[in-house]
Amino acid sequence: MLLSSVLKEFLTILLLVVSNAVCCAVEVSSNEPVEYVAEKEELVVKGDARIEIGNFIIQADEITFQKEQATAVAAGNVKIDNGKVYIVADRISYNMNSNLIHADNSKIKVHDYYFHIENINLDTANEEQTGINTEIFHGSTDRTLASSISVKSFKITNEQSIKAKGTKFKIGPAVILYLPSAEIDLSSHPFYLEQNYGLNYSNGVFLQNDFYFGADKRLKPGGLLDFYAKRGILFGPALKIDGGSEKNQISSEIKFGFIQDRVSKERKGFDIKNEPIPDKRHFLEFAHRQHYGDQIDIIARATVLSDSEVERDFRKAWYDRNQQPGSFAEMSYRGQNYIASVFGQFEPNTFYDTTQQVPELHIAYLPTKLFNTKLIHNAHLGVVKLHNRNKDLYGTTSITRGDIYYGISLPLGYKDFLTIKPIFGTRTLIYDRNLDGETYQKNILQGGFDINIRFTGRSDYTNETFGINGLKHVVNPTIQYRVIPSGNGSTKIPKFHGECFSVEIPSIDLDDMRNMDDIQRQNMVRLGIKNSLYTQSGSYVPKQLMRMDVFQDILFARNYDSFRQAPQKKFPDTYLMVGMYPTSWFNFDIHGKVDPTKLHLHELKTSTVIKDANFWKLEFSTNYLKFDGANFLKSTEQYGLLFTFNLSSQTSITIESQYDAKIHKFSRQRFSLSSTLWNSWLINLGITTRAHVKREDRFQFDWHLKLLDF
Repeated sequence: MLLSSVLKEFLTILLLVVSNAVCCAVEVSSNEPVEYVAEKEELVVKGDARIEIGNFIIQADEITFQKEQATAVAAGNVKIDNGKVYIVADRISYNMNSNLIHADNSKIKVHDYYFHIENINLDTANEEQTGINTEIFHGSTDRTLASSISVKSFKITNEQSIKAKGTKFKIGPAVILYLPSAEIDLSSHPFYLEQNYGLNYSNGVFLQNDFYFGADKRLKPGGLLDFYAKRGILFGPALKIDGGSEKNQISSEIKFGFIQDRVSKERKGFDIKNEPIPDKRHFLEFAHRQHYGDQIDIIARATVLSDSEVERDFRKAWYDRNQQPGSFAEMSYRGQNYIASVFGQFEPNTFYDTTQQVPELHIAYLPTKLFNTKLIHNAHLGVVKLHNRNKDLYGTTSITRGDIYYGISLPLGYKDFLTIKPIFGTRTLIYDRNLDGETYQKNILQGGFDINIRFTGRSDYTNETFGINGLKHVVNPTIQYRVIPSGNGSTKIPKFHGECFSVEIPSIDLDDMRNMDDIQRQNMVRLGIKNSLYTQSGSYVPKQLMRMDVFQDILFARNYDSFRQAPQKKFPDTYLMVGMYPTSWFNFDIHGKVDPTKLHLHELKTSTVIKDANFWKLEFSTNYLKFDGANFLKSTEQYGLLFTFNLSSQTSITIESQYDAKIHKFSRQRFSLSSTLWNSWLINLGITTRAHVKREDRFQFDWHLKLLDF
């Protein structure tokens, strides 16, 4: 623990100063003259004594140093401060011979923890500290509703944790949990609680609780406990694992909730498969991330639901973040110039029609020089077992697919101005069976080149108002040409990985294409230009003032568009991305797609932020998307407004409004008040109204309470 090392360093210096073993600047002040008894070699400072050595400060009614016994004693209103640790006590003594520090009725601040200790002993030789009758606060010592831990005794053997006996987890005077023994991690909050109170038509009055206890250095057990007036009690265990060694770092979390839903079958309704929602409903959320050494990474996520609407009804925030959660696990190994991985995508919920990969083995050979030439080559090899259970698509189908790619390129450049890179690649896909039950193989070739040009301009222009200290303008035109002479040669291949709707710019490299079951012939060029404007900042990273990127594809070979049931356009949509960040109080971003032949807008997303960091923030956003299908036309057109005003350093109000131009109504409006209480809690009071909703309520009042972690 940092405490013993700080005290030992400070008091040792003082004793060495007294014994003339070391010479350094010492400032001594007191209301009475400083006494030195030569025969005892004792120095006494009385009357509001204050001693400063560097950044060490000690104050007390009386401070005594005894050379022969090698002791230092501070008594009466003792205060010690070095900027890292702050100590208040009735009496503190230190003996260099026994390496023992003793303190009575002390209050100690270490990092974000406050220790109120009746009696503490610190063995600086063994770096061991013990204490009795201790109250430990995190972040605040306000006893009103602050979280704290009360222990009968404790032992500290390192800076990160304490082993305690007779442990009581408390909020204010209320005891939440008692444990005979616990290991408390000092690097994080020992107790976590998040509560939601509310009122709506579906659930009536409800109370949601998520909580964890830091009963162990790595394991934090907890649970969910909810009450819904119209639906019953939802409960279940929870566990967080966070820690590990320097070589093996683990972060994992699991939550399970169960409820016997008392509401009527008509109110519960049906799931996305139009099946009745059961009375016994549950959800399980699992997430895991692990880093083993510098080469192995493990990541996994799983969601198991009783029905497709359970999180929407009882954990709306979870549903909003991920409406159709996927379950997967992956372990990867990073070699010197390759990455090997095992990936599995599975679907434990029968009401989702996700293609399962059980599993996929993949090795990627990273771009590397070919022997001692200028040629760069890369490759990948993959084998995957695919399983589909959508009976309406292919029936219950399972296939094994092999995927082999090899590519080679030759970068040619002129200084930092021009780079030309011819590219060649080949990809082979092997299926153990197609829809006719026969093996099938297809070979795909790719050729092309990349041209990258870079222009840089500089200016000494300065502007104090906008914080401009010189300008740097970077213009980066790019040309990418790709030709794939032949693509999909069979209609008997199940298109587990085919074309899908996306608002992102699709990749044109054969190596990166994920629609491998439906790769079509290709002959196209992608033209792009990137513009960026920078200025110097206080750090090594330049500040970006503006960006404008434009990309346009030209198709010389056009395939049949299954979505539109028509040939592809020679000039697909133009992608436009613009951002302006001239000052810290103004940001503007725009992302759009435009039909270049008819100048029809297909997508427009904008975000405008104006703020005064001390008082208010205003954000205006738009979201327009038009999708032309074969037999339908879908579009969204929404406008959002968010305004936050800080009433004080601890309290703010927020107004959110969302207008849907398709239904000509404000689809969502919310007014909320946020504040901190007793330096320990964050409270948010909100009123929400909605329009044109499916399962959500049109009106909701909620009260969110969260324990702060400093």
